[in-house]
Amino acid sequence: MKTATSARFLTGLHRGAAWLPCLAFLVMWAFSYGFYTSFGLDMDRAREGTVRRTHHRLRWPGDGSFWVGAESFWMPASEPVDAFDLGGAFFRAPRRPQPRSSWNRVGFWFIREEHPRPLVPVQSPANAGAFWVGVPSWLPPLLLGLWPVRTWFRGRRVTKSPESR
Repeated sequence: MKTATSARFLTGLHRGAAWLPCLAFLVMWAFSYGFYTSFGLDMDRAREGTVRRTHHRLRWPGDGSFWVGAESFWMPASEPVDAFDLGGAFFRAPRRPQPRSSWNRVGFWFIREEHPRPLVPVQSPANAGAFWVGVPSWLPPLLLGLWPVRTWFRGRRVTKSPESR
């Protein structure tokens, strides 16, 4: 009897946890049209008179899209090096990128940029490169919600079946 109760509890906990990412992306979808939000990891590496700073991010730029990717910068060697740091900006003024195609206007983005390494020693920050993949911000909550909804419907079907009574 105790095993069935704990199994039911764990199943309920598992189902509840499956909804969390969906709900988080659903909330961010609502804010993705008016605010810039970005969070992730910052990683620095010292290299021959420079520091390469890379920002790995989940980003909502404020145009209704959601981006995953990273951007890198060459920094002067005098900059402090943090091997690993959490970074983010929440609900700031939008940073809407200029659409480059009709796909960008509906929220799909693919950006890959590489910039040449500056001369050493680096005097001021310079772009090193970027890689971003973006989708409309309604797509992640839709996709993340499919599995919990399917599981919920299956659970309801099993409890309503005559065999379960």
